[in-house]
Amino acid sequence: MAVLSDLAVGLLPRLLCLSLTLIPVVILLNLLYRFTSTATLPDHLPWAGLGGGGGKYSRLKAYLRSLFDMKSLVDEGYTRYSKHGRVYVLPHFLTGPEVVLPLSQVPWLTEQPESILSQTDVNRQFLEADYTFLHPNIVREPVHPDVIKRELTHKLSSFADDIIDELRSCLDDVWGSDTENWKEVRVYDSMVEIISRLSLRVFVGMPLCRNREFLHAARMFDKNVVLPAAILNLLPEFLKPIVAPFVTLYDRLQYLTCAKYILPEINRRLEQLQIRGGKTEDSLLQDKPDDYIQWAIDHALAHWDPVELSASVISRRFSCICFAAIQSSVISITNALFDLASSPDCAAHLATMRAEVLRETTNVRMTCKAQEINSSYPRGGAEKPSTSTTLGLWDKASLARMVHVDSALRESMRLNGFVVRGIMKTVVAPEGVVLPDGTTRLPQGAKVGIQAYSVHRDTQLYGDDAERYRAFRFVPHPSVDSDGGDAAESKTRQPQALVSTSPTFLAFSYGPNACPGRFFAANQLKMTLAYIALHYEIDPICERPENKWFVGSMAPPMWETLKVRRRRN
Repeated sequence: MAVLSDLAVGLLPRLLCLSLTLIPVVILLNLLYRFTSTATLPDHLPWAGLGGGGGKYSRLKAYLRSLFDMKSLVDEGYTRYSKHGRVYVLPHFLTGPEVVLPLSQVPWLTEQPESILSQTDVNRQFLEADYTFLHPNIVREPVHPDVIKRELTHKLSSFADDIIDELRSCLDDVWGSDTENWKEVRVYDSMVEIISRLSLRVFVGMPLCRNREFLHAARMFDKNVVLPAAILNLLPEFLKPIVAPFVTLYDRLQYLTCAKYILPEINRRLEQLQIRGGKTEDSLLQDKPDDYIQWAIDHALAHWDPVELSASVISRRFSCICFAAIQSSVISITNALFDLASSPDCAAHLATMRAEVLRETTNVRMTCKAQEINSSYPRGGAEKPSTSTTLGLWDKASLARMVHVDSALRESMRLNGFVVRGIMKTVVAPEGVVLPDGTTRLPQGAKVGIQAYSVHRDTQLYGDDAERYRAFRFVPHPSVDSDGGDAAESKTRQPQALVSTSPTFLAFSYGPNACPGRFFAANQLKMTLAYIALHYEIDPICERPENKWFVGSMAPPMWETLKVRRRRN
């Protein structure tokens, strides 16, 4: 036994060295095979970036180009093929080739059932969700869309006061309350702090949403999911389960920190259910919490799913729903603030939004309050209290009327959406699928969809200034557009609402698989920008910092700063 033990101890370092040598070699060979094969796609489909060539070497160069210059590939494909109604193939360094359809084929794409073309499968592969999302049930049974639609979307107004209260506290902490001196803030970092606190205020409430350790763990998990996913995307399938525990270790440690705080509360509520025999009637739960933990429990009970009713699954789903809610909103609001600050009419835009916010909140609250007072204090009765100091009313209706705030965000997402993809689906039908031309058949496993980046910059769709940020482009009345728009551009103004999707506005995707959380995200973004416009000044900048491309994604300015100052009144 001692000899075998010594032998094992001597072999371990050698096996480790061999593994560290072989794994990079296997990865390189896998990438070479992936980049030089046609992925069984039809030979007649043109590829962006081949420069007239069609061999393996040309495809390899195109893939390498996608790593460093995806923007030019997307523009080339759109100009040469999509605008002429032709299908083409876009090489993607991480996830392989994507078949891109022209806009005229969007109706066909969105009409295909999930059993033929699956958008869920594309997201699952891009995020390597089997390995990065902590529990296999999260991938097999994506419960969060049901929870988002039933709870978050239907209860938007009930969360408004909490979100505004958290905005007030958070902006005081992060941006300060000094009305005399400018404060330089790193925009991305400050928005991570703010959006994570707003989201967690809704998901778990006070005081946990202000716990520093919990907050840090939740947002670091959200921020870093894509990094191990990108690494795993480069590996052959047989290596992923071997390497995944190592590259996802950091995220798992962040999850354990989150779980330390929410697992006790989940277990407490599950124990209460056992005591009550699984009943959740209001008579038994008069003080029933209105947060993510309770939504997950109620969903599991409604569908009677014992796996979903486990504390482990509920806590793991919490980390994943935070990822869905926080990171995309952080990117969107960061981009919007830089777009506004670099606009020549920055001060005028903020003033217009400020007036709108005051009009749509204060007036509504005072009207409602006055009606209440008039009904409670009859003529000749007690003295009526003053309404001059009433706070603004932030609800779904008042936010819907903030069309300038809405447009400023929508315009930023049009120009600086963080993903190139608008719609992308995987062929899941075993027999493949035939494209609308009636002859091109894509095999099972092929990816097909629409790219958003060039569509959002098409001058035929958005006018000659399609490349320029015009904050109020989507305001429905040209007369109030301070950017010089006119009625002739009305076709680019529809639909106006941030949450509205169309074949020409794909920031939230489009069709049946459009982002289910966009209503919550839009309300959170609008409240944040509206509150900033109401309470802060932003020092204009001469030039907007560029977004950084990473294959098919665009990161906002991560380290650049803006100067902000609290308004006096």
